Amino acid sequence: MTLRLGYFYPNASSIHAMSPDAIAKTPDLLDFRTHTALVQAAEGAGFDYVFMADGWGSLGKATRAAGYMDPILLSPLLGMHLLAATEKLRCITTIHTTWFHPLLIARMGGALDAMSKGRWGINIVAGSGFADGLDKRQFGTLTQPDRYDRAAETIEILLRAWADGDTNFSGNHFDMEGRLVGPRPVQSPRPLIVSAGASDAGREFAGRYADYVFMPGRTPPDELKKRIADIRRVAVENGRNADDVKLQVHASVVVRRTKAEAKEYSDWIANTVDLEAVAEYLNSVRAGISTYDDIYRSLGELQMRQVGSVAGARKIHGDADEVADHIEKLHREFGCDGVAVSLPVWNPEELRLFAELVMPRLKAKGIWVEPEKHDFSW
Repeated sequence: MTLRLGYFYPNASSIHAMSPDAIAKTPDLLDFRTHTALVQAAEGAGFDYVFMADGWGSLGKATRAAGYMDPILLSPLLGMHLLAATEKLRCITTIHTTWFHPLLIARMGGALDAMSKGRWGINIVAGSGFADGLDKRQFGTLTQPDRYDRAAETIEILLRAWADGDTNFSGNHFDMEGRLVGPRPVQSPRPLIVSAGASDAGREFAGRYADYVFMPGRTPPDELKKRIADIRRVAVENGRNADDVKLQVHASVVVRRTKAEAKEYSDWIANTVDLEAVAEYLNSVRAGISTYDDIYRSLGELQMRQVGSVAGARKIHGDADEVADHIEKLHREFGCDGVAVSLPVWNPEELRLFAELVMPRLKAKGIWVEPEKHDFSW
């Protein structure tokens, strides 16, 4: 299968590089023109899709002061603008089932998919998006299995509502009946579903429902293969094919025409990282997301600067050949079906540079073709 190339879309001033200096070089987040130019550059570069994370609570004082994930634009709302500004690019938006009622998701998702002619996908997150205090006040202390049980019930309701508007359902978290107004998604039988759970409950959920499983690029290769194998086992046990579940990883990419230029740029980001913000990030992410816990157990300053440069992504910084070779390795040796690329400093010029330097090399390696030259529904 052809490698899917995604752009990890910035719906905050910085979503991975915790450097105030890097943030200062990004465009105005709160301007529709910024996002029109950026998403059209992504489509022009040849990316298959854009992928947006989301969050509901600030990580702390340092991250707020630096602008790291605060403010952050609500993923499905921004997604409508991105889909309206493009013609072929697909868009995956994150939904936290802690906060969104399934009927609201059904209506938003139906509109996003129908109006984009089937280009929308949903990334289901069962947690609270760092808003743990709000979570406790609104929903009590939901355990991780409880959260995934709620997410599973949400999916079951979505499948019914998207099929014909029927919402009759009775479970542990929702009890409803009646019919929901459209529009309905044009994808059949449903839009793409993405999940990122690493816990036992998360893997069970992904095996039952996910088309794409998103994993941090920093996950060790053996652990990566172990987790996706377990998820595919669950898929088969639930009557699906093992290859119905694809593996997507996250990579932070810096590409320049020479190794020296790439190193200088990469070192600048690392040297300007706000270590206090990194500490807040690590405390928050380890407490709330088991996907990342095992890769952040004991870190010195050098390692913290690397985390502050790329967060949970796999670091791919180098010249064009180095970057292309690394992506090929992820596809051929790690078994990755998709790579979501983030750029430490995001702007259209960085996207165009990636397209100019890396994509022709991936094409020559036979692992990627332009989206318009293959027909896939995801």
